[in-house]
Amino acid sequence: MKKIFLVIILAVCSSSYAVSVDSVRGSYGFVERGNSYSKMLDVLGNPDSSYKHIIHDRDGWPHKATSYFYSLNNVKYEITVVDGAVYSINWER
Repeated sequence: MKKIFLVIILAVCSSSYAVSVDSVRGSYGFVERGNSYSKMLDVLGNPDSSYKHIIHDRDGWPHKATSYFYSLNNVKYEITVVDGAVYSINWER
């Protein structure tokens, strides 16, 4: 039993994780949730990659979304844009 517990603890500690944040700092300012797509491009520049997908709101309605990926200062950011505005910002080590 102790070995299983130890393996689980080591697996959790060694894995990378994603954290939701409210803003990300670029070279010319900050991008926050609710900012426009054009401000995101002005502050952070062109993304490393992106993909389109569908997200659902609390009521279950689908919305077209695009997630953009940036690598800034050895940290990976995923910024999701819905209807032309920043919906969420996640970072990963």
